[in-house]
Amino acid sequence: MLAEFQQALVDLIASPELVVQVRAEPSILGRKYQLTDREFRRLVTIVWHRGMRSNCILYRANRLAPLALNVPDICKSLGSNLRDLASEFWKTHPETHVHFFIETDRFCRFLKARVANGANFGAKFEEALARESAIITAALAESHIEREN
Repeated sequence: MLAEFQQALVDLIASPELVVQVRAEPSILGRKYQLTDREFRRLVTIVWHRGMRSNCILYRANRLAPLALNVPDICKSLGSNLRDLASEFWKTHPETHVHFFIETDRFCRFLKARVANGANFGAKFEEALARESAIITAALAESHIEREN
């Protein structure tokens, strides 16, 4: 059951929303994961620890870094929408990729799908998305790194 405990801990660190849910209803852990009583108690203690907020912040900062570095104009053009879109992206792509270009390419394709489904973030955003996603695609091709499907 150690693997379930570890997965639960990773999921909690990756999702402040899940932390809030578990704080309100700890039984969520028992429904989502196969845990021993000891593991369950430890996780409940962890979600209430003052350092849990920092864990979530560090996780999100590490996920945001490749985006801020590789597609700064996209991030800037999204303005206040960036937070919600990044959160949605991280929910749909919970496993991060250590290669910054691949993680950024995923994000660009996520945004392109949103636009294709009718989202409108303005002309500056669309220009930035076209320009910076092309740069990321070229960088991946130049480095001979295969894009994910």
